[in-house]
Amino acid sequence: MTSTSILLRIALPFTLLVASTANAGDAIDTRVAFTFADDDILKGPEESVTGSPSIPNSLPSADNRLFFDDYEKRDTGFENLTHLALYAHQPGFFEGLDTEAALVLRAEVRDEGDVRLRDDGSYLKLTQQISDMQLALTAFPVSADRFRLGYSYDISWGGSSIFKNSKAAPGVRVDLKTESIGAFIGAKTGLGQVTKEDGNVEVDTVWGVLGGAAIDVVDELRMEWGAGYFYRGTIDKNELRVLQEGRFKTAQWQGFGGSMQFVYHIGMPIGVPIDFRLYKNDPLQREVFFKEETYGKGISFLVQSEFSVLGQTLQDPEFPKTTTVQWGAAGDVTARLKIGKARLHALAVYRDLAFILFNVPSLSPFVDLPDAITAEPELFASAGCDYYLEDARLTPGLTLGIQRPAKVTGATNADASAAQILGQQTLVVRSPTDFQPMNPGDDVAVIFAAKLTTRWDLSEVIAAIGEFQVSHDPNRRRLVQDLYGITTYGDEDPMILGFNIMLRARF
Repeated sequence: MTSTSILLRIALPFTLLVASTANAGDAIDTRVAFTFADDDILKGPEESVTGSPSIPNSLPSADNRLFFDDYEKRDTGFENLTHLALYAHQPGFFEGLDTEAALVLRAEVRDEGDVRLRDDGSYLKLTQQISDMQLALTAFPVSADRFRLGYSYDISWGGSSIFKNSKAAPGVRVDLKTESIGAFIGAKTGLGQVTKEDGNVEVDTVWGVLGGAAIDVVDELRMEWGAGYFYRGTIDKNELRVLQEGRFKTAQWQGFGGSMQFVYHIGMPIGVPIDFRLYKNDPLQREVFFKEETYGKGISFLVQSEFSVLGQTLQDPEFPKTTTVQWGAAGDVTARLKIGKARLHALAVYRDLAFILFNVPSLSPFVDLPDAITAEPELFASAGCDYYLEDARLTPGLTLGIQRPAKVTGATNADASAAQILGQQTLVVRSPTDFQPMNPGDDVAVIFAAKLTTRWDLSEVIAAIGEFQVSHDPNRRRLVQDLYGITTYGDEDPMILGFNIMLRARF
């Protein structure tokens, strides 16, 4: 096979009908985890709003994670999955041109009869070297979800979910890079609900444009920013359909915003979340997606902060025949410090309600928050440390956190006099799909959490991990019936004790 031959490898343990064999080490970011866990050992399913099991089992869920876990990634770590990658890389026919492509599929094992297979960023990429610059074109034929704005995964935006109910979101991106400066521009499309001029609701093209730049001011300081505009379809509200000269004029559903990040680092690289990166399987340029941590004798650190402001057009609840812009914001500050074999980390995050519900969209779909209700943002902070015991290959650690979840408060459905007696109704918003009603008059309390961790590396592939977590969450409520058969939200014991014991492989 010559140097110009296409290198094809697939992450499956069988022989291909080509001149090479795929080995176990050729898998792309495969994760296998056996877990023994309980999200709350103090309660059973009838006593917990999360349905905590009576005894520990090996089927953990997102309830086994704390609010500060997995901030930089979309997965929890309990998943059993692999990425099947058919990758091709070949020099172009023209000077300075490099070509590559990959068909990337994510296969996640949910249970004995359910393996979810979907595209996870298949792409074609052309890179042209122009003097000391690189010009790259990347095309995503099915899903451009990895092409998004923002820098920390949990507060990034502009992924595929910005197009509501679209089954695919292909896109294209152009990058220009030098040693210290980079810029990009791109677009993506989907299919969304659009009201046409004849009044019929059809499925039609929705689209977005994204752009940004980055500059290394000095070796230690980087500034990055990006912005985007998205046409997301039309707003499905009868009040916003106006008949003019025999044609319907319907309000557009638009989304837009910008993000900015500052990073100051010495001796520590600027990390990119793996869910933003393109998967490669080139045997000549092997990339390890799960690199072993390295420790030195010196001091290294990184401080980074980002902030995003988003807006979208929604129906104005005060004037239903008009639209208004709902603004949302999110930001964070992250710090990491490494001293010898000790690592310290801290994180502070701000997310307001409009940002959390940007893709839903809003609390009541396509309607801005009324003036009569009060919305408060999510605030949380965490700090922790760990230490690597080299001879034992053991890394014990501790993380502490505090959170005030996002909330929205409004009057009860009764009249004003009853509202004065019963108080205000509050809703805890933990995520776009997790809403917790409180009883009238109840307010949202601060949540405290702590996690003890131990990682024991048994090889470059397999590690044993133990986690013991405790939290105090006074905001949990579960449905109960009183003596008269009336269903209300009853208080739940706020103390929560859980653990996760994992034998996990990643290769």
